[in-house]
Amino acid sequence: MRKTIVIIFGAPGSGKGFLVDCIENELVNRNIVSKENIGHISTGDLLRAEIAAQTPLGQEIAQIVSSGGLVSDEIVSQLIEKSLDGPEVLKFIDGYPRTEAQRLTLASLLEGKGYRVIALMRDTPIPLIMQRVSKRRVCQDCKCTHSVDDGKCPRCGGLSLIRKDDAVIEKRLAEYENNTAGQWNFLALLADSMLKVDGSEDAEVAAKDIVKRYF
Repeated sequence: MRKTIVIIFGAPGSGKGFLVDCIENELVNRNIVSKENIGHISTGDLLRAEIAAQTPLGQEIAQIVSSGGLVSDEIVSQLIEKSLDGPEVLKFIDGYPRTEAQRLTLASLLEGKGYRVIALMRDTPIPLIMQRVSKRRVCQDCKCTHSVDDGKCPRCGGLSLIRKDDAVIEKRLAEYENNTAGQWNFLALLADSMLKVDGSEDAEVAAKDIVKRYF
């Protein structure tokens, strides 16, 4: 398979990460690509890992996230560049680019590397996002993100708490509308193919259609 970058675009809480999981499962189940050859680059995961490591940079990021702010383009792009060095033939990028500066940086990072670029937008209504976020939790032990009603992780049984960034979801959604949403149209300058995916549609059904279209 040709080297491919899939950019997953959409508002916070729109279901980008779950859609990626469904696409990955569909690709692996159909023997199109092996699990080992798929990379999932999530800015949220990268930032949370840095915070968990309690590095000076992680402490700075923690302060920004807890206040509902956006981490600087320079910090995020630095983390993304490191992740792009991996050997996987297929890479999903979730939550990046969010700004014009990040988009231009990504274009520079991919230039001349022979990647096919697919951009997918998870287009989810705000009321549905608020409903999903109200039930979203992160396990304090295995760190998986999931929906839960009883405060326990379905994977390991550990204590699950609301994500710190979800506690300020309204501010994050406003910043998305003001700073990020407009970048979708400009991704046409970077992507070979673009598709809007209905965020109210079942993610597994959407994933099957995406795989048929592009793989």
